Amino acid sequence: MRKGLITAGPRVISGWVLMLALLIQLAVSGCAPKRVVNGKAEQIPSKRDKKKTAITLDIPAPEAHGKVQNETKSTPLEDLQLGLKVATMAREQLDKPYQWGAQGPEKFDCSGLVFYIFGALDISMPRVSRQQATVGAKVEKSELQPGDLVFFITSCKTINHVGIYVGSSKFIHAPRRYSPVRYDSLNDSWWRQRFKFGRRISG
Repeated sequence: MRKGLITAGPRVISGWVLMLALLIQLAVSGCAPKRVVNGKAEQIPSKRDKKKTAITLDIPAPEAHGKVQNETKSTPLEDLQLGLKVATMAREQLDKPYQWGAQGPEKFDCSGLVFYIFGALDISMPRVSRQQATVGAKVEKSELQPGDLVFFITSCKTINHVGIYVGSSKFIHAPRRYSPVRYDSLNDSWWRQRFKFGRRISG
């Protein structure tokens, strides 16, 4: 029994030596399994390589975030320029008649005047004053600038009137039936008591 093992020993050892040499070659060269495509051997990526690639592709470039955010924000100068356009257009509507539910260009109610002017500047606005009062950034009376919207409660418990501030405490609005589009002052006691807040709309 021992003699037979000794006789077969060189063959067994020779096979193990060849297999060991092949494993060492693969380990040293770092080769991955390959496949043959059109007569050429191509390396097959391992599962670990595929996972790394997927993770890398899912992470956006940091610069892209900054560019998108900057494009969606307007500057104070741009807000002022838009406000001056709004104030100028409001002056052009002075003396046009009031009509409830009208939104221009020949007749207006208070929110119809705002809706018309911002629409002409390609800025979408709600149609009625209580909804317009939810758009844009809230502005205190002391911080108003031309083009800001000014909101009032005149006869109920919610916002029901809107005007367009044009500077020097004055605003333009379509007040009521038989009263055309006109100037009024926030310093007037009647309007001062009913003023609630301003809103600044960005382009």
